[in-house]
Amino acid sequence: MTTAMLDLAKIKSIAQSYSAQELFAALVWQRRFNQFNGEEVITDLSHHPELWASFMFTKPIFAPDPNALSFNGLLDTLLAMANYRPMPETSIIHFVAYPADTLYILTENQDTIVAQLMDFGKKWQADSVEVADGTNENYGWRLQRRLQGGLYGDRDREDRDAVIVAYWWD
Repeated sequence: MTTAMLDLAKIKSIAQSYSAQELFAALVWQRRFNQFNGEEVITDLSHHPELWASFMFTKPIFAPDPNALSFNGLLDTLLAMANYRPMPETSIIHFVAYPADTLYILTENQDTIVAQLMDFGKKWQADSVEVADGTNENYGWRLQRRLQGGLYGDRDREDRDAVIVAYWWD
């Protein structure tokens, strides 16, 4: 088995220079497939920081998950990361650097904010856009409890309810 090499000096420099959110933004920026354009998504998000608290780009997460479909998405990601090799553009072999197809945005539970994020789904040509607030029976009460008061207020010291807007591209 080939072992992955980690450049600790480079990792230390990156860790000291970038937040986890910036690292995910870089992963999104790199991706372009079907109707998905990562550069456009990150540009829009950077121009509208008031619309989101955080975001993550990954394989879809299903709940409930009796068939372990979420685990398969995780496995796909781990395999792609293990097998990725940088290739020149002229190469006929291309590896998927980060095989995500679903963007999750955590945002405040306000109709005007959620509506704007839903509109981005149209602009970005997402195949599906869904809002999870924990009231859907597929997600259960645990998600609802986590989202209630989940965003800490900066100015008014009052916690805010959150929702997750999920965008999926096929």
